[in-house]
Amino acid sequence: MQSSMFFQSADTMSQTVRILHIDSLRGIAVLLMVMVHAAATWNPFSEVQLSILAYVVSGLGGLAAPLFVTLFGWGIVRANLTFQSRLFQFFFFLIAQIAVNLTSPHLFHPFTPGILSLMAIMTLLLPLIFHRKRNSYSKIFVISLSSIIVIQTFLPDLQGTGIWADRVDDASIPIILSNLLLTGTYPLFPWFFFALFGAMISTQPVNDGKSLEISLSVRLALVVGLMYCSITLVYAQFKNILWAHPTEDAVLTFFPANQSFLIASLTGVVLLWILVQRYSMNILSHTGKLSLSIYLMHFIPLTLMRDFEVTHQWGLQTSTLAVLIYTLAWIPTAVLWQRYWPKASVETLLRAIRKSLF
Repeated sequence: MQSSMFFQSADTMSQTVRILHIDSLRGIAVLLMVMVHAAATWNPFSEVQLSILAYVVSGLGGLAAPLFVTLFGWGIVRANLTFQSRLFQFFFFLIAQIAVNLTSPHLFHPFTPGILSLMAIMTLLLPLIFHRKRNSYSKIFVISLSSIIVIQTFLPDLQGTGIWADRVDDASIPIILSNLLLTGTYPLFPWFFFALFGAMISTQPVNDGKSLEISLSVRLALVVGLMYCSITLVYAQFKNILWAHPTEDAVLTFFPANQSFLIASLTGVVLLWILVQRYSMNILSHTGKLSLSIYLMHFIPLTLMRDFEVTHQWGLQTSTLAVLIYTLAWIPTAVLWQRYWPKASVETLLRAIRKSLF
């Protein structure tokens, strides 16, 4: 959920030629994240509801963070930053995480680890992993996925419970470290997996503006993933249980991210990447170029309007409409922002700081 991660690393935009479909993917990622947070804020129900809104947010919205982290991994390896620049980015992410938490007291505590803190760790860790020969990257990815599935299978309690209060707790340093590494909202395990996937994609040559080669292995993986999603969905319907939900007992759970979620979300990320590469979505590139700014800013209106569904007694339809309007409103906002105030952004500020320091 955070910072300039959907990007090519915090600020490699000024150093490389922008790739249109990457900006569009960033735009999709930040819009999905806005949708998830808006739906969590304007939820008229206190219990799980088998509604269209619940399935859209749990299913499609569940791709926001995986896509974010994948794009971050894609960018941080391509950036080839110096150690000093990566160290600066590490502390920037940590500070930005605290800033996000402070602007969203209805969701987080001040020192709750999140996506930004995950990005901070991966900023230092990924370049150490991906300094080997290119032909070893796929092996690293496959070994990592296999290891995650084995660990989750034999140590099911390692990632904590689905209780939101526990996953955002910051009562002590040991709790913060536990949530940062294993039991939080976006802990290092198993979320580093998506960054590894993005880093693996980044090693492919960019031909005709494309960074994901649709090889036979990719097609096969996509087919297997879609079949797995279909089978688990039918199974959930047959057993009359939830298929996907952020925290409740379901086949796919987001908090913690279980094996089914990892497979389904990776499939979704690959499918989105292929679709955006193939079909032009230029309008979303403006949103992608301001993904960091939009991410940091979108919490403020939500915090100010967090009680609207109670105060105005919103039902499901009104809440759904409010979430949709608030999410899509960022598209024209980004277009106007880029046209009239292109330099008034966190991205520009970050570039200026990096240039002055390094």
